[in-house]
Amino acid sequence: MPLPPAKPSNGKPRDSLFQQVTDRLATAIVSGGLAAGELIPNEGDLHGEINVSRTAYREALKFLSAKGLIEAKPRSGTRVAPRDHWNLLDPDVLHWFFTAGADDRFVHDLYELRLFLEPNTAKLAAQRRTSAQLVAIETALIGMESHPPFSEENILADLDYHQAVIAAAQNPALACLKSVVSETVRWAVGQQVAHGPRPYMTALADHRRLYEAIAAEDGERASAVMTMIVIDSLHHTLSAVHRSRQGLAPAAGG
Repeated sequence: MPLPPAKPSNGKPRDSLFQQVTDRLATAIVSGGLAAGELIPNEGDLHGEINVSRTAYREALKFLSAKGLIEAKPRSGTRVAPRDHWNLLDPDVLHWFFTAGADDRFVHDLYELRLFLEPNTAKLAAQRRTSAQLVAIETALIGMESHPPFSEENILADLDYHQAVIAAAQNPALACLKSVVSETVRWAVGQQVAHGPRPYMTALADHRRLYEAIAAEDGERASAVMTMIVIDSLHHTLSAVHRSRQGLAPAAGG
């Protein structure tokens, strides 16, 4: 069973009134339904879709403003901010993009960032990891291997695996980008279900090879394996997305 979306960074459940208003406005913005410079709908405009309270509406606007999605100006009202003002690496913003249906350009941009980040992180992890950090990576890997592909437990273990590799790099600045990896992995795995378990088993074997490279303190090999993991994930994810858009059956290979 695919894993539900991560809890929003505000800690409130996604079915709360505040979150419903926030999600409705945010997905309209990132999908282009509300263009840059366009006025944000008021409470009355949203009443036909959801039961909006003034408090929830104001909280939602404050939250979206903090994410850079909207801006309020005197005598101009609250409007959609230009895209270059958006905090694209914020986990909530990433969630809204994925919910709205991220386009190929945005997916490529995220994976390009992952290609800068994760192979170098894996290299540092191999060079700096402690015994305890290696155990954390192995524990997550065993969790991936022990549960059916794409089950909730399997996906959680996958997320733990990537988080453990980042932690083993022992670089707090790199660790600030871990939410990008987690949200992208979470979404990508959900897309790849259509490919069936065969490509997943190949990826799982690569995760085992990465663990072995980190255990052997082989930074170059760890970097090369992580590069392969990210590139293969991009290929399978975009393939699944394209087939879904075209209404095609899942690709053979399961």
